[in-house]
Amino acid sequence: MHNQPVHLHEQEFCLRTLTNEKERELAYRFRYRIFCRALRWISPAAPGIDRDRYDDGAILLGVFDESSELRAMARILLPTGPFMLESDFAPLLAPEHSVRKAPDTIEITRFAVDPAAAQTRGLSQKLSLLLYKGLCHWGQLNAVRYAYLVVEKYFFRAIHLAGFPCRRIGPLFRLPPANVESLAAIFDLELFLSEAHAKRPHLEEWMNRAQDQSAPCSIASAIA
Repeated sequence: MHNQPVHLHEQEFCLRTLTNEKERELAYRFRYRIFCRALRWISPAAPGIDRDRYDDGAILLGVFDESSELRAMARILLPTGPFMLESDFAPLLAPEHSVRKAPDTIEITRFAVDPAAAQTRGLSQKLSLLLYKGLCHWGQLNAVRYAYLVVEKYFFRAIHLAGFPCRRIGPLFRLPPANVESLAAIFDLELFLSEAHAKRPHLEEWMNRAQDQSAPCSIASAIA
């Protein structure tokens, strides 16, 4: 269960499951640069490293460029372990919402894109979309339908504009230590694929293409 890795190519980028400790260490240092130093959203557990108890048993996905530099990543928490929404992010849940811990449900955390990508027009969006694509492919490979996530309110709107419907499941809340207004939501992969097929066929075609190392990048047409 949940052990099928993903490996995709899109022009000069490669998205894959991080399968060894060296790559995971790279991800922890990448997260430290973004969440601890740049955004100051979290306090580091150790100098130069963002690693916590949720990383035990978590799945990490990473987007690498041609020089094998990590440019974006996301962490998948499995229902066999704790979700951040059950403790750290509990204030973001509506009282009537019971956290789903079924085999078809995961939590997506530590979604991060290299801040340096903002210096190249459209690159941040491209890296984000590659992560979305990788997460969807991983979900399909591992029989996952639902994904919890916690995002800034502005990022929540951006996800919808990109064509990925999420349902809000609680109030806005300022999470310490950065006190950024955030909210919890749940993403339905089956609903997304159904809506994309009906309303955005270019997005569906791009999302479903498992590998393309030679064709020009089609992300722009996918989200048009």
